[in-house]
Amino acid sequence: MSDGEECETGAPGVVDPFAGSPAISPRRGRPSVAEAGLLAERILAASWQVLLSSGFENFSFDRVARHARIGKATIYSRFAGKTDLMRALMAWRIDRQRDEIMAGSSNMEPRAAWTLRAQRVLEVLSSADGVLLERLIDWVDQEAGAGNGRAEVYRSALQSIADEFRALDAAGTLAIADVDLAARFWLEGLLGHVRLAASQPEQNAADPQQWASEYALYFFRGVGALVNNS
Repeated sequence: MSDGEECETGAPGVVDPFAGSPAISPRRGRPSVAEAGLLAERILAASWQVLLSSGFENFSFDRVARHARIGKATIYSRFAGKTDLMRALMAWRIDRQRDEIMAGSSNMEPRAAWTLRAQRVLEVLSSADGVLLERLIDWVDQEAGAGNGRAEVYRSALQSIADEFRALDAAGTLAIADVDLAARFWLEGLLGHVRLAASQPEQNAADPQQWASEYALYFFRGVGALVNNS
C-alpha cells in the first residue's frame, strides 16, 4: 500500500458517504474536543470506504484524504502512519459491528433478544463489511506485527457475553449454572457456524433467521437442563 497514490473513484455499488459534502477549510487554533472527535470519525469512515472500494493493496492516505475532503497532513496529525490508522480503524469498526448486532434488542425478552443477536451475527459476519473486518484483523496481526488482535477481539466478545449472562442470572431472569462456560459455547457455536457456512455452496446455506432461532432454542434448553440437573 502506498501513501503517494492519487485517489480513484470508488468501485460500483460502494456509496461514498461524503459525496456532496464540503471540504473542511483550514482553520487557525486548536480544534475543540468535539471537533477533534468528529474529524477522527470522518477520517475513519473515509478509510473504511476506501478499504472497501480499493482493497488493501491500493489503500493510501491520498485516497482517504480525497474521500474525507481534508488534507493528507490532517490525517498524519492524528495518525502517525498506516499501522496506527489501521489499528484505530479495526477498533472503530468492531464498535460499530457490535452496535449493529445489539440494536433494538435491549428491551426484548432475553431468549428473543439473543435469538435476534444470533441472526445478526450471522448476517454481519457474512457481509462485505464483516469479511473486510476479518481481513483487517489479520492485517493488524501479521503486517503490523501486533500479533494479538484476533485474540483480543475474541476475549472482548467473550467477556461481554459473560457479563450479560451474569446480569441475567443475578436478576433471576435467566438461570445459568456456569456463566463463563455458557458464554464460550454461545460464541464458539456462532463463529463455528459462520466459518462452516462460508465453505458451503450458496444454495446450501441455511436461512440465518431460521438457524438462529433453532440455535437459540437448543442452547437455552441445554442451559435450563444443566440448571435443573445441578
